Amino acid sequence: MILWTFRHTKPYNPKDVCYGRLDFDVSDTFPDESSSAIEDFLKAGPRPTRLFASPLLRCMRLAEKVSEATKLDIEKDDRLMEINFGTWEGQKLTAVPRTEMAAWKGDWRGFRFPEGESFHDVDKRVEALLDTLDDDGEFLWVTHAGVIAALQHFACGLPDEVFVEGMFSYTMVNRFEFKRNSEGHFRGTFTTVHEGIKMPPLIMD
Repeated sequence: MILWTFRHTKPYNPKDVCYGRLDFDVSDTFPDESSSAIEDFLKAGPRPTRLFASPLLRCMRLAEKVSEATKLDIEKDDRLMEINFGTWEGQKLTAVPRTEMAAWKGDWRGFRFPEGESFHDVDKRVEALLDTLDDDGEFLWVTHAGVIAALQHFACGLPDEVFVEGMFSYTMVNRFEFKRNSEGHFRGTFTTVHEGIKMPPLIMD
């Protein structure tokens, strides 16, 4: 099975706050970011038959452009939403309680954000969607860094201590190639076909 993933373009976040479920619109750089990503995607020779997207606005804006380019209808799926950062949503990372920040740094993917999720929770819902796809199909997701990183961790073997979510580029495009294992779950490898726009470093202290 082949799975293509797009991360959304740069969101409009002028206060530079933590966002997962916050439904930010896109920045004014959207036209250039989206067109270059779609161009590189099409050059890679994709043939997806279904297009899934997170229902959050920053993904839907890009999904609409991808839909135009591929002639595929958009299937919204909540399982493709970004992690729920709980009480951290809308705060600067420097403003969250230091004990919570320390706990997160001690367990990047296992720490559950207060009133929210852990990245392991994201792994479970992403795998639940992935498992529904056809073994010999080709699919496309427009989604978030946390979801794409989940695929890299649980399905491609990236260790938990390698925290890639904060290093992902906006509009990064990846191609995953999967086969089911003996337990019926997809496992495989990925390559990046569009690097996108680098994020600034996360300011945590």
